[in-house]
Amino acid sequence: MICTIIDIRGDYATVRYRDTGVESEVAIALLPFGADIGDTLKFEDFEFTLL
Repeated sequence: MICTIIDIRGDYATVRYRDTGVESEVAIALLPFGADIGDTLKFEDFEFTLL
């Protein structure tokens, strides 16, 4: 699934999934190092990677 980081607050980032438009909070520790607002991520096999 492809998602975009739309907000970062404290230890959590809000991501919006492209296919469904659903927004979800994700712990920063689960995101790739250096991920920032506006970055596009791929969530596959319980792991986020930068695109």
